[in-house]
Amino acid sequence: MSTIEQTVVVILAAGKGTRMGREDMAKVCFEIDGVPAINRIIEAFKKKRFERFLVIVGSMAQQVMKTVGKIDKQVMFVYQSPQLGTGHAGRMAADALQTMGHTGPILLTMGDKYVEPAAVEMLVEGFIKQQADLALLTIPRTRTSEISSGRVMIDKSGQAIGIVESIDLARQQIVDDLRKLMGKRQSINPIVIIDTIKKHISRPGKIAVAVPELLKLARKKSNISRKELNGILNLGKYNLTVEGEQYTSSQIDKLCRQFNPSLYLFKSPVFYRGMAMLDNNNAQGEYYMTDAVRHLGSVKDETGHRELRIRTVAAKNADIIQGFNSPDELLTIQDYVRRRKKEQDVSTGEGVQCQLKKNQYCSVNEWIRKIDTDGPKLQKWLRENYGRHDDLHNEKRKELLKVLKCYGRQFNFDDKVLIVRAPGRINLMGRHVDHRGGFNNFLALHRETIAVAGLRNDDNVIAVNTNPKLFKPQKFNISELIGRFAWTDWLNYVNSDWVRSMLRSSAGEWGNYLKAAMLRVQHKYQDLKICGMNTAIYGSVPMAAGLSSSSTLVVAALRGAIALNNLELTSHQFVDLCGEGEWFVGSRGGAGDHAAITLGQRGKIAQVGYLPFRVEKIVDAPAGYQVMIADSHIKAPKSAAAKQQFNSRIASYNLGLALLQQRCPETAHQIEYVRDLNPERLGGGTSDIYRLLLKVPETMTRKDFENTLSSEYQQLVETNFSSHDDPGLYEVRGVLLFGAAECLRSKMAIDYLKQGDMARFGELMKVSHDGDRVSRIGSNGEYVAWQVDGSEAALHKLISDLASEDPHRVLRAQLYMQPGSYACSTKEIDQMVDVACAVPGVAGAQIAGAGLGGCIMILVQKDAVKAVRKALAKEYYRPRELTPAIVNCIMVEGARLAEF
Repeated sequence: MSTIEQTVVVILAAGKGTRMGREDMAKVCFEIDGVPAINRIIEAFKKKRFERFLVIVGSMAQQVMKTVGKIDKQVMFVYQSPQLGTGHAGRMAADALQTMGHTGPILLTMGDKYVEPAAVEMLVEGFIKQQADLALLTIPRTRTSEISSGRVMIDKSGQAIGIVESIDLARQQIVDDLRKLMGKRQSINPIVIIDTIKKHISRPGKIAVAVPELLKLARKKSNISRKELNGILNLGKYNLTVEGEQYTSSQIDKLCRQFNPSLYLFKSPVFYRGMAMLDNNNAQGEYYMTDAVRHLGSVKDETGHRELRIRTVAAKNADIIQGFNSPDELLTIQDYVRRRKKEQDVSTGEGVQCQLKKNQYCSVNEWIRKIDTDGPKLQKWLRENYGRHDDLHNEKRKELLKVLKCYGRQFNFDDKVLIVRAPGRINLMGRHVDHRGGFNNFLALHRETIAVAGLRNDDNVIAVNTNPKLFKPQKFNISELIGRFAWTDWLNYVNSDWVRSMLRSSAGEWGNYLKAAMLRVQHKYQDLKICGMNTAIYGSVPMAAGLSSSSTLVVAALRGAIALNNLELTSHQFVDLCGEGEWFVGSRGGAGDHAAITLGQRGKIAQVGYLPFRVEKIVDAPAGYQVMIADSHIKAPKSAAAKQQFNSRIASYNLGLALLQQRCPETAHQIEYVRDLNPERLGGGTSDIYRLLLKVPETMTRKDFENTLSSEYQQLVETNFSSHDDPGLYEVRGVLLFGAAECLRSKMAIDYLKQGDMARFGELMKVSHDGDRVSRIGSNGEYVAWQVDGSEAALHKLISDLASEDPHRVLRAQLYMQPGSYACSTKEIDQMVDVACAVPGVAGAQIAGAGLGGCIMILVQKDAVKAVRKALAKEYYRPRELTPAIVNCIMVEGARLAEF
């Protein structure tokens, strides 16, 4: 029998894959170009004539077995419990194979991989030619392999003697940097230690595991002495050794040029021996497969020579085997497979066609038939996206039919189309700070935009709306709009006179948001010609209400364009493109709204951080509480005047922070964003933040900025001034104080929700709204103009309160309790917030959107919902002869393509 015929392929598929963000799907069952990852691996091996498979299952074992069973009923399964690492899974495989009496080779890999048949062929050939006891495939350095793959150390004889994991190398880099930074000093600032750690390890969980002793030391308030630091750095775990030799990170980088993608071929006695040698003497108490290389490579015979031949097989192309641990990494693989297919299509003369699945892309008539028959697939899709709300399901069926028939009448009922839904959003905490490095805490709302879109064979976009009286048909050509201006980057393009002139001539047209999406995609893919689309749009998100109706249009259009053009983006890239795309219409905000619309989860509240973008935490909505939206009937304007005001606040952020950096050079390197105005970040107390803000004037004019900021900030000044007309005065200190405090509030809020502490969360809502507040009720019962006191005296009082021993004064002086002054509310919104907050059972209320009108959001106990409705009707709506517009929010899934 040949080597291949004798071999059993072992696939480790027991992992949970928590970073993939889906509790209902096993990691190895995520699809790569429509095929579950584990099935794709099995098919790759079968192409090279492997027929015997053993899969180690654990988390969601039934789902994995059912998935594999669809393509091969003969696969053997072993259940791993408890799951103590890849090495433990290998032991389980060894026990099973030994019990079966297997004596042939054993090929082992992981189920969360993309493996090309060429990689398998190379490994087998290298195993045979080198007469290896264990052969492992290696790949060259790439950005991905540097982050996720261990480095293989090879001695002068060609023996693989160890694998240095990325986390171990990162720890050694931290040690080497700290030794260099310490130099001849006798002490070091703990902030420097923290910054050095975060430079090499970004995830808090990994930091806690890799360098817990160093982390504990760095939490000291005072400087760290040389003796204290060396006491940690001299510990064994902080000194990287292989076979008794100690190495620096630069030495490892120089010596280890090959990376381990986890594809191994063992002789069976060596596999059994290696698995028996594994131990779990590490911080996680787990067994690691990679340790087998170190153990087996060091085995000596009676003469002191290496007993086993552990050899590497070097692949020149790292793309032939790729792993994934997160949605971003999976999408990178998807993009690679898509490009490979496209190259093959071009070579065979096939045209580019939409590659969506049939349940995502079919004729208008077929969609209508599926909705009319109301089959189980549609019902399942409705439940997954909207929960168990029968009335809402009926409403959504009607909306889908309405927009599909609109498309069919305008274009063709036989056209193949996709359907995109993009829900409105509510940001419970984190106003105006996504572009400052803060957090949003959002939910996706059942009011949404639904787009039906079909692919065109040119680059025209034709759009119609189900409400043609309000929204006239739109038509534009992508190349014409892009090609008229010699742009270098997106910001230069949207700042150009050409774009400004175009927007003035089409002011208020809803098609501008479609242009924002399509032009941003074309700019992203400058080497491709983006195909246009025919589209019909339906929307139920109230306009100008602060619920991001315009952003839902951008998200829906961009999602449709990406899918129709067979493009792949990570969630991060998609959200950024949406946010940047909306700059086209004149705003200069961040991507917080688009993140909420895209990443929302049914019944959940998600905390998303920015700069860098990440999903920080996801928690269940608070039990016993209802989020309500009440419309003021004051339209949040999209006018030029409104954008002037919004952009002037952005300028206050940018130029105020630049001035602070200039005047505080000793801390400038630590203050990159407004969120860095934080006691923890700067290693001081809250009073130090207030002292920093005293270095910035309360208000400044344009001339003040030009005369104060040095020449290195000239471009920053010009760029910010170009986004809006001169407002006269910029409220610099108040805006910076609001931003710093709101960043902290937005970070804290999710933990209060998780703990069910609605009183403290509600208090944050009230303080946050005060930062936007422009009026308070006066002594005569009327609302009068109001502004937070941002004077030097007010900041000195806060410093004094912090130094007092009065618990109440100290609490009220905390940074997160300061509203600052962003001032984007209205008198009507302020009154509605006050009316709602006066109702027993209301935890808190505040403005819902970017400001200048729109809605308020209210967090209220469910048994007090009627009382809130009654109070708002009595004190706000009836006196103004307005129809009450109050909605109980249903939390739904974020933007998705329809699949049924």
